[in-house]
Amino acid sequence: MFSIWLPLLMTSSALMFGAIPSHVSTTSSAVWMVAVQEFDAFVQDWKKGQRLANLRHPLFDLTGVSAVSGMMEIIRFSGEAHGQAGEITLSFYTLEGDKVFSPPGSVSVARVDEKRREFHVTGAIPRVLRGQTGVVQVTFTGEKRASYLLKVRF
Repeated sequence: MFSIWLPLLMTSSALMFGAIPSHVSTTSSAVWMVAVQEFDAFVQDWKKGQRLANLRHPLFDLTGVSAVSGMMEIIRFSGEAHGQAGEITLSFYTLEGDKVFSPPGSVSVARVDEKRREFHVTGAIPRVLRGQTGVVQVTFTGEKRASYLLKVRF
């Protein structure tokens, strides 16, 4: 699944924010190589709290990750939006790119705007990912959309 949408996401984000000039053509194999080699971060020791450096985007930044109240089954991402109204959510995936089902109520949604910039989103780690390495996608959805893909050792 990542092989289909991740290269498109990365290419469109790079074009949108000037990383790749629009007149330069990219081959799918070149984009694929970048897509499978890079994540925004690889988070391993997050349960006691970890600062996330260099996860900056014009719409929102991710600043930290931790376990909720010492419970190791719930992961929390903290950050700051930059004033645009929208929602921030998270989704879980396997390393193969398959989305992992999260029951209703197991993942929180943060609403941000010009006044509410700081946010926290939480998600109960699906049983199939516990003790494994997987992917968390943290997404800002509003007038514009942006996502971070984080490889996480659960």
